Amino acid sequence: MIRRIVGAAGGVGAGTLLALACVSSAEGTANGAPPTGPDGGALTTFVTHALRGEYVPPDLDEVEHMCALLTGCGTLPLPPNLIPTDFPACVKRFTDEMTGVGGIEFSLTMRECGLVANSCAALRSCALRGASPDACAGRGQQGVVGFCDVDGRALTCWQGQIVAVRDCPRGKEQCLVRDAQATCTLGPCSADIQEGDRPRCSGSGTHLLHCEKGKLVSLDCAAFGLQCLTGSDGASGCATQGPVCTGSGTRCEGNTSIGCFNGREVRVDCAAAKLECALTPGGTPVGACVSPSPSAGGCDSRETARCDGASIKYCLAGRSRSYFCKPTGFAKCDNSRGGLHCAP
Repeated sequence: MIRRIVGAAGGVGAGTLLALACVSSAEGTANGAPPTGPDGGALTTFVTHALRGEYVPPDLDEVEHMCALLTGCGTLPLPPNLIPTDFPACVKRFTDEMTGVGGIEFSLTMRECGLVANSCAALRSCALRGASPDACAGRGQQGVVGFCDVDGRALTCWQGQIVAVRDCPRGKEQCLVRDAQATCTLGPCSADIQEGDRPRCSGSGTHLLHCEKGKLVSLDCAAFGLQCLTGSDGASGCATQGPVCTGSGTRCEGNTSIGCFNGREVRVDCAAAKLECALTPGGTPVGACVSPSPSAGGCDSRETARCDGASIKYCLAGRSRSYFCKPTGFAKCDNSRGGLHCAP
């Protein structure tokens, strides 16, 4: 069974802003060449593993670093509903998302920018994809609107702020505005891909294509190190080159979690993220990557997180955690704006 990845285009409302930030045909290269992140190698390494059906999730320290920036930096060019306002909630959400087999399709923007940036300025610059920071000035005062900038990027604006950027030229696509929404397209729909048809794979097997309002939109599977495959039920989606599989269960092989994603096997290296593969039933499914049990005692995940000077103190998976805000350029821990976060 193929599980279709979130669509690469469509109307931009509260529910689809997240989709635009998570996956986009403009986030990768159209010719299938492995993309590179700002550090020149992290994303390429991810793609190399994905080509073999392997996935190495980030460790908890990396997720904490990313969440400190996501929850603490203001005016980020990212959909506001993508990011929890509370640091502990952000860490839990993205840890859960990035330690399962579905992490293999996790947002390239977060991989390239969130996990790599070391400051608010670096995160903003990376997420802007070269767009001018004030490109949305005066736009979107009455609601979400999109437009194409002079370099062909698709920008989404809300109340004068950029809330999403899709770099259409990077994916060899064109920016188009429809119904006040900006999207990236490959041009008119072809004769064999019509409105209402199921998404299908490109001839090269690198892209997932579908027709929307007369325009051909795509998702670049190759940008994730994946291939586009069509299952026996006729549904197409991005998948690894691992063995054919079925079902949604997971299993352990040593400290590797193995599961099925869009009909192909994914092997998640729990140990690389300082996790272990769960062998016994409980609150976590068997075969999932989980934090090792505390050697003694442990904390209650229901206890209230708090500020301790410039540190955020919280409990995650039965372990007490403390994140110090200053190394990422912040001055303190703050408990306003809907939750704990690092602040200037």
